[in-house]
Amino acid sequence: MTNFKFFTFFPLLVLGVTCVNAQSILDSYFGGNRDSLKHEAKRLIHMPEPIFEPAVQQVEPDPALIAEMGFEQIYKYEPRYFTVRDSKQMFAYRFKNHSDHTIILIHGMASSAYLYNKTAGLLQEATRAEIYALDLRGHGQSEGTSGDVDYINQYVDDLADIIMEIRSEKPNGKIILAGHSMGGGVALRYAMETHYEQPDGFLLFAPLIGQNSPAFLEAQASGKLSKEPFMKIHIERIIGLTMLNEIGNHNYDDLPVLFLNLPEALPLRKYSYRANKSSTPDDYVMGLKGMNRPLIVLMGGEDEAFSPIATKEAILTNSNGEFYLIDKASHNGVRHHAQSFTFVKDWYSKL
Repeated sequence: MTNFKFFTFFPLLVLGVTCVNAQSILDSYFGGNRDSLKHEAKRLIHMPEPIFEPAVQQVEPDPALIAEMGFEQIYKYEPRYFTVRDSKQMFAYRFKNHSDHTIILIHGMASSAYLYNKTAGLLQEATRAEIYALDLRGHGQSEGTSGDVDYINQYVDDLADIIMEIRSEKPNGKIILAGHSMGGGVALRYAMETHYEQPDGFLLFAPLIGQNSPAFLEAQASGKLSKEPFMKIHIERIIGLTMLNEIGNHNYDDLPVLFLNLPEALPLRKYSYRANKSSTPDDYVMGLKGMNRPLIVLMGGEDEAFSPIATKEAILTNSNGEFYLIDKASHNGVRHHAQSFTFVKDWYSKL
């Protein structure tokens, strides 16, 4: 029997397990027998889910880190809802401005646009564009199931509908797709969909660049993980579901694979397999090479989630994008740092 253990890491997958080629597994390990593959896959997906040990002692949160999360509501906004193709309502905070140009800002994992008030306001000051801070499906005030989508790539389809609506309202304006962390991953996944109208540029803060990104491995090796991590990943379930997906079986894609160390009272404590797949390119190289619009990436020198060095190398090797390291900025702090918006202002002026 397989030795069962959970690989733990913040914030998403390591080792590229979602890139498993089930056809090669079918041929190499199951002699082409689909029933044997399905049996093994189902065994894997029904293995026990991870649990978090209860806190032994309460630790006072760092006030600086709390401030960097963005709870303070500094800038004025008005609500707006976009109706997407399945008639669900996607909510956004609209930071109105008399401009033909629009920036769509996408939040990070287990978050919502509410925490991006300051980021949106600073973006508007740097660009003078109108800003929409968007709640992804199942997050914040948008409709949908928390931590889930109806099918793989639905985040991208929702974005396509929103971009199309904004484009119809402002046919002569530019649209920039901006994202932080997981939101950057969703933006990159959108860039790979060539059948959709592409924005005029991509602006990413500390992005999740791909399921197999080397930035995960280097951050893990640096020893930044806490004893009880923010997230635990059901690796066996991901492998089993990937195997089933490769033979066309999506019946179990709603099973959770990412488990968050958050209070039980919160609505979003798990992400399904299909939501996780929808959050970033499966392969970071393909995702970055698929980028055919101007790209700027900003990352803090003290990012707790991803390796700045590995991310920089990935961006500069596999894209024509610009990369700027913000000294002493954290994973959340980079999207509020004054230096970030100096670079944003200069980049945006050249579009």
